[in-house]
Amino acid sequence: MPRDKSESAAAREEDTASTDPLGPEATAISMMLQDEGPLHGFQGPVLLLNPEQEVVAGNPAALSIIHGMIAGTQDRLTAFIGTAFSGSVTSDSLKISDPEQGVTTDLAAIPLDGGAHLLLMGRDVSLDDNLRATLVESRQRYKDLVEISSDFAWETGERGTFVFVSPGGALGYGADDLVGQEAASFVERPEDVDVDLPFTTRRPMYDAEFRFRRPDGEYANLIASALPLLDEQGVWHGVRGVCRDVTEALARDAALARSQNRERLMAYIVRTIRDEIEPAAMLRSATMAISRALSADGCQILRADSRGGFRQASTFGDPPADPVLNLGQAMESPAARDMGDYRAIAHATHYHHTVNGAVLLWRRAPSLPWNDEEVRLVIAIAGQVGIALQQVATHEQMEELSTTDPMTGLLNRRTFSERVRARVEPGDDRRAVAGVLAYVDLDNFKQVNDKLGHQAGDEALIAVARALRSAVRTDDLVARLGGDEFAVWLDGVDIALAETRAHDLLSDKVIFAPFLVDPDRPLGMSIGLAAFDPESGETLEELTARADAAMYAIKRGGKNALAVAPAAAPRSADKVAGGSSRS
Repeated sequence: MPRDKSESAAAREEDTASTDPLGPEATAISMMLQDEGPLHGFQGPVLLLNPEQEVVAGNPAALSIIHGMIAGTQDRLTAFIGTAFSGSVTSDSLKISDPEQGVTTDLAAIPLDGGAHLLLMGRDVSLDDNLRATLVESRQRYKDLVEISSDFAWETGERGTFVFVSPGGALGYGADDLVGQEAASFVERPEDVDVDLPFTTRRPMYDAEFRFRRPDGEYANLIASALPLLDEQGVWHGVRGVCRDVTEALARDAALARSQNRERLMAYIVRTIRDEIEPAAMLRSATMAISRALSADGCQILRADSRGGFRQASTFGDPPADPVLNLGQAMESPAARDMGDYRAIAHATHYHHTVNGAVLLWRRAPSLPWNDEEVRLVIAIAGQVGIALQQVATHEQMEELSTTDPMTGLLNRRTFSERVRARVEPGDDRRAVAGVLAYVDLDNFKQVNDKLGHQAGDEALIAVARALRSAVRTDDLVARLGGDEFAVWLDGVDIALAETRAHDLLSDKVIFAPFLVDPDRPLGMSIGLAAFDPESGETLEELTARADAAMYAIKRGGKNALAVAPAAAPRSADKVAGGSSRS
């Protein structure tokens, strides 16, 4: 009996189901993967797998995965599929990468037909991963830049307290030591002055300088840049910023500036000293330059004497009373102290490790004490002044050697003639001065050398030089002309006073007593005196000839006496005016 139509249709569907290995869900997916199906052109890979992990259907985007499965290079995918088929998950995902294509795919596993089949669907997440990696790298780069460009980063909240500090902490504090503390309490601020601090600022702030207290109580110099934290409505909620510790940099800059300033001042002082040739002018310029360089009211340069004390060499300004007594012993290091109305500082000068003087400076009170930098400058100045004092001493020694007689220390003939000429034959801008020229020749000196020896003769010359020097004043001139001849210029005296002094010398038996050889021919002096009249127009040569003639008159008349030369002969008006007789 033929089947009913409806029965026949049911039988056919049953037969079809028994011959079709796919369930309804898998069948639907398979049809969607056909050429015209909606999953065929899906951008991501789509795979339909049977329990044997064989590909039942797939779209073109899944070819690379299929090839990998066939080649056995997709171990992670194989393990993933096996886990999905085991029924331990109903769905899962896996990221797989294709280095050659530069693509990263996120696969999802979806069981079908009660786990009889498995649907793998993927999407390209390369862009997401790249963006995520870039973001992570960017964050790390920003973090690294912050850490190398600043000593610490921080954030403060609405109450001005630290809510974040770099994990490494800052300035000797750990991060936990600062978090929760009021940031402004660490900042040094002038009293009664409202200062906009980086930690509480309402505006962007860049390179703001301030001082931050360390754990030991000392302050560090910081530079901060900060940005206020505002919400979408513009309401302030705190500040975020970074700080750099510039304490050491500022100290280096300050030390460099002080060194440069010290070098500049020293160059000015040295240049001022070296520009002068004459020793007295050199020291005068030095005291003035040193005073200006150290903003002092005055300066005094002292020279060491043979008795271990000091004598004034040059002074600029009005010095404190008795400065040598109070400050002259500053041998090894500068001595600074208050002296009544002054603040003074002194330091010894050296040359080849030998004290040769001292430098004294003073300021009127009230003034700031001498600071460390000024003390260092005084030490440097003392070194230069020590060299200058040695130069002065050397100059004086050379001048003494060139102007004096080495045996007696009296002026030599050349120097004596130059200085007397300056008095009797001055230039147009000066007038001649009155005085008396005395020529002295020793009597019977040869027998001292012959009988007592040349050493005794030298001692006799030195004794006479000592007697002549003690008989004159500071402005007078005494010279040894050579051999046993001496000359004396008595400045501004008349002939009567000159005769008195000459008689005193002739009557002083103590001078010659040690050198007596023959009582009938004792050692003595023959003295010739010639008075100089400034109005006479007489030359030095003419004055010398008169004194010399008077002296030789004594020699011929019995010795050990004095004679006064006749006055100079009057000159005609034309010779006096023209000066034709002067040499």
